[in-house]
Formats: sequence, C-alpha cells, structure tokens
Amino acid sequence: MKKTITAALLSVTAFAFSQSNQVQNAYNYLRNKELDKAKASADAAIVHESTMNNAKAWMYRGKVYQAIYFDTSKVVRAYDNESAEKSLESYIKCLKLDKDGAYKDEVKGPLVQATAAVSNKANAYKVNKEFEKALNCYDLLEQALPYDFDQGMKRANITKEKLMFNKFETYRDAANKAKMMETADKLIAINYKEPRIYTNMVKICLIDRDTTKALDYIAKGKAMFEDNMELVNQEINIYLARNKTDELKTKLNSAIELSPDNEVLHAILANLYVQTKESDKAEEEYLKALDIKSDYDVANYNLGVIYFNKGNEWNTKLGDLPPKETAKAKEYEAKANEYFKKAVVNFEKSYEVSPDKATKQQLFKLFSRLGEAEKAAKYK
Repeated sequence: MKKTITAALLSVTAFAFSQSNQVQNAYNYLRNKELDKAKASADAAIVHESTMNNAKAWMYRGKVYQAIYFDTSKVVRAYDNESAEKSLESYIKCLKLDKDGAYKDEVKGPLVQATAAVSNKANAYKVNKEFEKALNCYDLLEQALPYDFDQGMKRANITKEKLMFNKFETYRDAANKAKMMETADKLIAINYKEPRIYTNMVKICLIDRDTTKALDYIAKGKAMFEDNMELVNQEINIYLARNKTDELKTKLNSAIELSPDNEVLHAILANLYVQTKESDKAEEEYLKALDIKSDYDVANYNLGVIYFNKGNEWNTKLGDLPPKETAKAKEYEAKANEYFKKAVVNFEKSYEVSPDKATKQQLFKLFSRLGEAEKAAKYK
C-alpha cells in the first residue's frame, strides 16, 4: 500500500515539475526560434494549475505569440491567426499577476508594440466585416490602458475616448443600432469632438422617422460644430421635408439680426437658399459671409459651385442653339466663361485654405476650358 501511495505522489510531483518546466521550455524554444514548440509549451504552462497564475509564464507566452505575429514567414504566422491578440492578452495577464513589479520593465515596451498590432488587426477586421473580432480587439486595448506606463499608447492615439469612438463606428458598420445609440450618448456626455457622432445619429433617427430626436442631435452637434455643413444640410433637409422652410429662414434671419457679423449664419442661410433654388439670394448671402471672412473656405467653395452651375446653364443654352445663331452663340459663350472665371476665383481661395482632390480636379477642368494651360497645369 505504501509503495502505491509513494508511486502516486512521485507521479504527481513529476507531472507538476514537468508543467513548471514548460515555462523554461517556452523560453528555450523561443530563443531557438522553434516557435511551434514554444507556442505549445507556453499554452501548456498557462492552463495548468501549478503555473496558470505565474506572471513569468504569461510573459513568455506574450513573447512567443508576438514573435509569431512579427515573423515574416507565412507558415509561422499561420500557427495562430490571433497571435497579436493573444500576445497582448498575455502581457496584460502578466502585469496583473506581477504584484511586485518584477516584470514591468521587461513587459511594458512589448505591450505597447502589441497594442499597435492589435489596433491594426481591429482595422483589418472592420474592413473584412468581422465586427465581433474588431470589438474584441478594442476590449483588449481598453484592458491594456492601465499599463501604459510611458504613455506609448496615448502617443499612438489609443485612449479610452478614442476606443469608445472606434466601437461606435464598429456598431454602426455592424448595424447594431441599440449599441450605437448607447455609445453615441456616452461620447456626447464626455464632449468627444467628432461631428460624425451627430451626423450618423441623425441618419439613424431619420431612418426611424424620428425627426424630433434628429433635430435634438443636430442642435447638440451644432453647439460644438457650428459651421459643420453636413449638420446644417441635415437640419435644412428636415425643415424642407416638413415644408417649414419659411420658418427656418425666419429663424436664421432673426439670428443674423442679433449677430450680423457671424459669417457662419450667412453661409447657413445661403445654403438654405440653394436648397430652395433661390441662387441669387444664396449668392448674396455667401458674399456677405466673405465680406466678414474673406478666407472662409465653405463660403468660397459653395459660391464657386453657384457660379459654376450658372456657367453650365449658359453652356447648355449654347449647346441648344442652331448653328446659324452665331451672334447668340458668342453671347452665350461669353456669359458661360464669365461665370466660370468667377468660379475659379472662389475655388482657388477655398483650395488655399482646404486643399482637396475634388476642388483640385475642378480647377484643372475649369482652367483647361478657359484655355489657361499654365494655370491648369498647376492643378493637374
């Protein structure tokens, strides 16, 4: 009987020792770049009761999976498709267990590298519409935040607020309306400065035909982003749909009376006139806005659009003329070019402040049409 008991004890002791040895094995295999064996040892170590709460075991597991993720071989990377996540998970667990801070200096740098890798994985998952995996990445990154000892995550713009916004966008893409609205309200409560929160929530409300709530989001958004034209357009479209354009015009004119030097209000009123096809009044309001702020890019761009459209109207009339109407053809061509020349002035002013591809292409086309090859080349 004693012999049986002794043999059993020896067996258990030997097994426990072998599991403890897995930690050292993981290190040795990692050092020798035998990553498949290192992975097996590291995984075995963190599931056995004798080493599952061993900070060192988790640290080596983190290093093993990080080596797999960063390896250039497709064969090695195929050892585990979630190696970045498992690496970060392991470093977090290591630091949680490391009560004395024995591994802090060795782990803090690799942890920041792992957060960058997991952040990239989250983006890839979103592109592939693997939204649950993306959300899991954001949860892991949030768990890592308390261990951002040298602010490496913060410098990479991995913050609690940014992660919350990333989740918001993921819920939006996943069409999870309930979680999207819940997260939006949290972001609004902390005054997170991103207009897409408001514009996206307005779209959701309009799908639900809840214009009252949509207008509430618009009001909150405009309080923070008063010159955001998407919010302005959304508000105008709601009033248009309700056939309350006169009410909105009255509201805007009253606001302008109280603040006549507010270029944003003039631009908003001008935009409303564009929507109601009152281009002459829109032009007048954009010009007032530019009298107040000559480099106001929104007003410059939109005024350029008005002039461009007027030029196109004359150009269409020109195209509809019969060949014998040569006198009128010259008149219409001159009118079209007159407006195109006005358009390029405003487009150029807008481009100086906010250079973008669409304006650049528009300027190239207009200067080419006007026969100004040298200026056109500048925007090619």
